[in-house]
Amino acid sequence: MALAFIFDGVGAGEWLVLLAVLLVAVGPRNLPSVARTLARNWAKLRRAGDRFMRDLMEAESSATNLPDEAFKVDGDEGKAIPLEVSNGH
Repeated sequence: MALAFIFDGVGAGEWLVLLAVLLVAVGPRNLPSVARTLARNWAKLRRAGDRFMRDLMEAESSATNLPDEAFKVDGDEGKAIPLEVSNGH
């Protein structure tokens, strides 16, 4: 679980206090709609994170499948290329 480090450190007492504060702040009538909105946004966030991880894994696998020649510049035989440094003039 992505947020296991948060949930492991929170006990039952803390959850009850959190729920009580949420109930007072939002109100009993609005609590179901707020819970639905939070759950919907959490699901969107998880889908976006999963999509990002999938794209990252695909990019990594396609980069590791490239031949070594794909990373060489024409005429590059492992020689160091000197950089010209400008002194501002």
